[in-house]
Amino acid sequence: MTRTSAARVWGGTTAVIGAVLLIRPAAVTARVSAGASTPDLTIVRVLGGRQLLQGGAVLVRPGSAALLRLGSVVDLLHAASMVAAATLWPRYRRPALASAVLAGTSAAAGALIGRRRR
Repeated sequence: MTRTSAARVWGGTTAVIGAVLLIRPAAVTARVSAGASTPDLTIVRVLGGRQLLQGGAVLVRPGSAALLRLGSVVDLLHAASMVAAATLWPRYRRPALASAVLAGTSAAAGALIGRRRR
């Protein structure tokens, strides 16, 4: 698979996840939290909007290594902030760690795709 094709898959997946968080935040948080405290839906929507924009940008410019690296950095920062949130607010540990794992995985995928040759 070429870097551009892989970037399209990554961007599309990121955009879809973001759209779901925007459209159905309560359903997502209920499943992820599994009966524990759920985060404020506004926060979930903001994060979903960020993912939708990031994924959309990658879909528009899938060949941009700089954009892929930027997306990876943003995801890495998000993952780190969610680990901090899980530590600071134990009642939100489960959804925060789920978000951290997703963001960390996305950061790794973006970094690997960005390093590929066309």
